[in-house]
Amino acid sequence: MSRTRPFAAFAATLLLTAPLFTTSVVAAEAAKPAAIGAGDPFPNWELDDQHGKTHQLPGHSTEAILFSRSKQADETLSPVVEAVVGEQLIDGEIVYLSDISRMPGLISRLFALPSLRDRDYPVVLIREEGVSEPLVTETDCLALYRVERGTVVDREDLCSEEDVRDAF
Repeated sequence: MSRTRPFAAFAATLLLTAPLFTTSVVAAEAAKPAAIGAGDPFPNWELDDQHGKTHQLPGHSTEAILFSRSKQADETLSPVVEAVVGEQLIDGEIVYLSDISRMPGLISRLFALPSLRDRDYPVVLIREEGVSEPLVTETDCLALYRVERGTVVDREDLCSEEDVRDAF
């Protein structure tokens, strides 16, 4: 009798609390921001670039936002982006947005920021983890968000030099 009682209590506890676990998982999934796509407003962000200058996203003249979450995509594709649309990056018509939140602070200060400061155009930085969650990109690709009056009208992944050249 003493052996079945603790098991029965344990089984009853599991049955009574199972809906709570399911609800918690569903609530956690619902709390994640949905991916941004065509027809959605682009998030209103005030972020600094590699020189510490603050940028409002999306800006009044912003036509496109190129988003990078991957060091590989940035190193491979940013030279092509600069060659193809360099002036538009400098003028702010196209904004280069990079998520460096997963990079340790010391590494970003000693290596990433000095390297980014060599670029002739602003690289707007996301430094806080989780901020870029609604922005979706394939691994080692840049995501191109075309924007009109703050609303995303198109989104595509740029995974190769050819993709970058075709997009612009």
